[in-house]
Amino acid sequence: MNPLFSLTPSERGPIVNTWEQELGGPLVISLEITGLTPLVQQNEQVAKAQPVANDPAGRMPTVHSSISGTVTDIKKDFITIREEGTRVALPSDFSSTNPRTMLNALRENGINIRGLKQGCTLIINGMPHEAGMDGHRFLIEEFNDVMTTGLHYLKKALSPKACTLACPTGMDWTIPGCTGHEIIPVFPNSLPELVTKAITGKEFPPEVCVMDVATLYRIGRTIHGRQPATLVIVKVGNTPFLTPVGTPVGVLVKLAGFRLNKHDRVILGGPLTGEAVYSLKHGVRPDTQAITVLKADKDPTVKDNPCVGCGECVMHCPARLEPNMISRHAEFGLYENTQAYNIASCIECGLCGYWCRAQRPLLQYIRLAKKELAAKPILEDLREQQ
Repeated sequence: MNPLFSLTPSERGPIVNTWEQELGGPLVISLEITGLTPLVQQNEQVAKAQPVANDPAGRMPTVHSSISGTVTDIKKDFITIREEGTRVALPSDFSSTNPRTMLNALRENGINIRGLKQGCTLIINGMPHEAGMDGHRFLIEEFNDVMTTGLHYLKKALSPKACTLACPTGMDWTIPGCTGHEIIPVFPNSLPELVTKAITGKEFPPEVCVMDVATLYRIGRTIHGRQPATLVIVKVGNTPFLTPVGTPVGVLVKLAGFRLNKHDRVILGGPLTGEAVYSLKHGVRPDTQAITVLKADKDPTVKDNPCVGCGECVMHCPARLEPNMISRHAEFGLYENTQAYNIASCIECGLCGYWCRAQRPLLQYIRLAKKELAAKPILEDLREQQ
């Protein structure tokens, strides 16, 4: 099997705590706040777990500082904080038993609750998203009690009809309160849409909610500690790091032993579906599970080459779409035309770009078109996917 498509979890190694490493000075974090309103001002001192940006419309999760420090810069998309002191925010209140209030409490503590529905069938996705993104193994095997706490809270908030844990074939993983379902560990079987199809036999059933294991862990940690989970496990190469949200990718890449050269790319996530960053100061997000380094001299670089019409992307698309046609229209800004090719059904697996003989950035064009279309009020379905 092509190792790029294997989702079999690797053997567990020790987790490296970034705070125990020599950083050469105080940690400076960069918290992404795109679409949110800052709640702090420059030079303001903030406490660990203090909210620093939120969504006045109440849709996106609130962002919290993962360290005690001083706000040194506020931009449109990022807040920069330099570590200083040991201040900690007051605990949150999770005593309510009202379902809507319970979900809002999660959102205000940094959990994305969009898509969660009352009375749903809840699927906990324990499949590694891509090759090398297998931090789930550590979470399930070491923090099963935290998972159970999170699931207990969700059951009270959602009253789900059933709960199922999806895990790779051969992994004896369990979470109390969930039935188990093994899935062949080959990409793209890990994507929520295909996990749902494997378990229910249906495509896009409205009554199903899928939650990643890492998110369930963060819910359990938040409820248990009565504060937002400000640490994430991010795997860089073969090294898993326990690090504050907002830690610059450059810090983690350096600690992992990578030496970057010109035109190397650093990606949040995996090589197929991840997102390249334009600066090594870009901080990891709460949902970041891995950082991938693509060396310029080993991996092909995508370019805006013309489509050669080979059809490879069409033959390998698991959603049975025509990525070639979608990308052609998106390339020239004809975003509304992509609806005729069912762009909303794209599950963003990235296989089209992998198989493209012309090395076109097909997934990037599709994401661009989705973003532009989502801004239009008539496309509620697309907006929900952003």
